[in-house]
Amino acid sequence: MKKALIAVLIITAIIISACAAPKGKSEEEKLREQLKKWEYFDSQGIVELSYKGLAIRKMFSAAKNGSEIRFDIIDGGLLGSAAEPLLTLYIGNYVALKSPFLPMLELLDFSSAIPEESLSLSANADSLVTVYGERIIKDKKLKLQGVTINFNQDYLLDSVSDSLSATELKALYSSKGDLSELLIKSKDNISLRLSFDKIEYLQPQIRPLPKPELSFADNTLKELNNLNLETLLKDFLQYKKEGQK
Repeated sequence: MKKALIAVLIITAIIISACAAPKGKSEEEKLREQLKKWEYFDSQGIVELSYKGLAIRKMFSAAKNGSEIRFDIIDGGLLGSAAEPLLTLYIGNYVALKSPFLPMLELLDFSSAIPEESLSLSANADSLVTVYGERIIKDKKLKLQGVTINFNQDYLLDSVSDSLSATELKALYSSKGDLSELLIKSKDNISLRLSFDKIEYLQPQIRPLPKPELSFADNTLKELNNLNLETLLKDFLQYKKEGQK
């Protein structure tokens, strides 16, 4: 009788302990944790900018805070105060670009090439999980407003296709699950390969570029409409390539 009572007490204790033990993360928590990494970050590394056979490799810094982004390609020096910006792209309530080496690039309208829908989806991870979490957990995929987002089994973002801006993104990770590379292809055969040396998941203070002012005369606007993106990018890459020799 005593042995039976002891056995019952042991089994009861095991059951109670199992119920009281901390549970592992839910699928929703895993998804939210991974999506948060795309909501805000500060990073540095090497970028390869390619366009129709021409390419340059430079250092970069990229920061994202919600839907606000700043991306700098840096020419020479170390990442820091001694480095010289070669090209800066700012995305927020407006799109602005600055290129001291080829100012004509600043006159082009890049807004149509910006994946605005993709950026809006990544701006608030909590809202995304609340509204679409069940669908993502079930299918490891989300299709919405021209954007297709694919996830792997651990909810790491695998790829994004934005049909409205004709932009595709592919993410690569280290064996530890840390982001190592981003491959971005946009329309007009422009591609970026970002190799990350450092990435921190914090809310950075982003310094915006001045908002472009369209205060040109009619004949100047006509000249702007005739600007050729292919020629300008080719000149930009060719100039920097020759400067590296």
